[in-house]
Amino acid sequence: MSLASFAVFDTQPSDEFVSAWIAHISETGYPETFGNVTTTHPPRDGKVVLLSSDIKVPVLRREGQEWVPCPICSPTGKKFKVGRCAWFPGEKAVRFIGHKCAARHFGELYAEAEERFKVEARCRQLVAAWASLLDRREALLDLIDEARPIAEALYFVREQIDDQAPGFSDFLYTDLAKRQGELSIKNDTGLRDQKGQVILETVVLGQVYGYVFLKRGFAPQNVLREARAFLATMDTPLPPWSPGSTDDSATLEVLARGGQAIKMMSAVRDTVSLIDTAQRFFGNFTLALLERWGRNEQSPFRSLTFTRSDKQILLRSVSFAGEHYANALVPDAALASLPYRANALDPLTSERPI
Repeated sequence: MSLASFAVFDTQPSDEFVSAWIAHISETGYPETFGNVTTTHPPRDGKVVLLSSDIKVPVLRREGQEWVPCPICSPTGKKFKVGRCAWFPGEKAVRFIGHKCAARHFGELYAEAEERFKVEARCRQLVAAWASLLDRREALLDLIDEARPIAEALYFVREQIDDQAPGFSDFLYTDLAKRQGELSIKNDTGLRDQKGQVILETVVLGQVYGYVFLKRGFAPQNVLREARAFLATMDTPLPPWSPGSTDDSATLEVLARGGQAIKMMSAVRDTVSLIDTAQRFFGNFTLALLERWGRNEQSPFRSLTFTRSDKQILLRSVSFAGEHYANALVPDAALASLPYRANALDPLTSERPI
């Protein structure tokens, strides 16, 4: 193969160019034959800018299933199967380089290039995620405004229980979390094993749903309020950013505010799921199951009453954690159906690095 050099890239190649190059590699198995790709040896001290993540070349498409020549250490010989697209600004050239060879050849310069590539890949993802969130902002605001009264009503019930029966929620949550919500007892089968020990069988009484309602710090309305406040800040757009940007302030803002958008969206999804789960704690099945378990001597309770009627929750408990009593009001909103907004809570666009 004859070596060639093309000093035609005054600026970092566009994402469109890189995508077309990667497509060519996938289709042909020849990264070095794409238009204007340089195959000569690069200088050791020249700056390198990585344009892609690791690419496994489909060598079965190459003549004789040969490996790819590496312009760094073996421009005319078979050398590697995994490489990366790279730009060399000092030469205004692009090359396809073996990732291991490049790491050895450029040393610290390659490590710096890797860090820059990770930052750019993250910024690409965040810019796309921001645009995706902006497109559905109104639907998300509507969902938050309808879900907040439900969250606030659930918190109101929890607050009453904490005020009237201090410590009960922590006590019961800890016990249920240890069991992952599954309530079971051990029964004597009347049989003994070869060592004469009693054989016990585990009888599962049932699964307690929604006990996250009892978890310390349960306050879903706060997350929704903060999310709404963040969505209001999106009236101020992200600064202009593109790969190869030398504006560090723009990069830092994209990373900070874009990262907040990802976290906010994830928090809203988790919170809507949390509200839906917490509502299940008030189901007649769950409360009846807790009472049944409370009557068993293997539970931590001496006695337990936990019922919901009309708009009230009645709790009477005697356990090794003490005596507890609460009679809490349950607003209609606490058990209202959550709103549905098509696509509002879909994951944000998450593009893979080029």
